[in-house]
Amino acid sequence: MYHYPLLSKMDIGFIRAPGPGFGNLLFPIGRALQEANAKKEVFVRPTMLNLKLGPLIRWEKDLRLYNKEFKRRNYNDWIDFLRVNFFKNKVVLHNGLGNFFHDIKKSDLLIKNWLLLNSLEKPFNNRGKIAVHIRRGDFNKFNVSQFSSQIPTQWYLDVVDRLLSKVDKDIILYSDAEVSNDWLTFGSRVKLSRNISACSNILSMSTADILVASRSTFSLWSYFLSKQKTLFPKGLDLQKYISETINIHYV
Repeated sequence: MYHYPLLSKMDIGFIRAPGPGFGNLLFPIGRALQEANAKKEVFVRPTMLNLKLGPLIRWEKDLRLYNKEFKRRNYNDWIDFLRVNFFKNKVVLHNGLGNFFHDIKKSDLLIKNWLLLNSLEKPFNNRGKIAVHIRRGDFNKFNVSQFSSQIPTQWYLDVVDRLLSKVDKDIILYSDAEVSNDWLTFGSRVKLSRNISACSNILSMSTADILVASRSTFSLWSYFLSKQKTLFPKGLDLQKYISETINIHYV
């Protein structure tokens, strides 16, 4: 059997449309990897290039095309993709969010190793540092305790300030928008992520000692891959998304 992560309804191999953000794309990829590995069957690399008009209309910094995330398909990968389309009775399609991290809770190392092996951009090692993920983009601008809602800059600043009163660490900012000048208050400790791709951003974030997270699955992927100390705003309920929360704190 072939296990194929179908990331969009329209998928012609070279391009697909429409599709969710990178964090949510990783769920069908993770489930396909898990099942193919468990059954010793074939995982078929997904189509990544995504036609998405929303980020362009909103003039976002990140257009979320996802064409520079993973290594390109080689000859054998294309043959497998053609088989997926011609031998449908031998194909298991994996699509949608499923039960989020609950479905893949024992496959964190498998998925992490595949991402490291296939990421086009090498991640940075942020050991000994604090990673801060600030999600803006299409997120709800009202500060409510649920996923896909923005978190005020002041919350991030307050959390980092409290952390720095206890530990002396550099801060790496990850954001899909321009960051506030208020971060200058921390001086040379603060640096912007040098990663370009979403995959390398998640992998780099996951190497940090501490993650100050956004209300997103993108941030949760960093925690899932590393089990690092992670801080979320109070009031957020993660039970729907993940069961292992031993190092997650609400502040």
